[in-house]
Amino acid sequence: MASENDALSALIKTLTEANSTELRAAAAEGLGIAGGPEARAHLIKVLNGPASTELRAAAARALGVATHR
Repeated sequence: MASENDALSALIKTLTEANSTELRAAAAEGLGIAGGPEARAHLIKVLNGPASTELRAAAARALGVATHR
């Protein structure tokens, strides 16, 4: 069974490396649900980077969720 760290690592890898905006947005949503400082840091990187508007919006929503976790 995968640990929480494995799941978090997989979400971060998908967020940063996937070619599909939809997959990256789903990973952002997962990071928002997971919460924690590492998840929030990666979501902030997306917000401050050259990502598409769609992905940045997903990261912003996820960050709002992650802030409460």
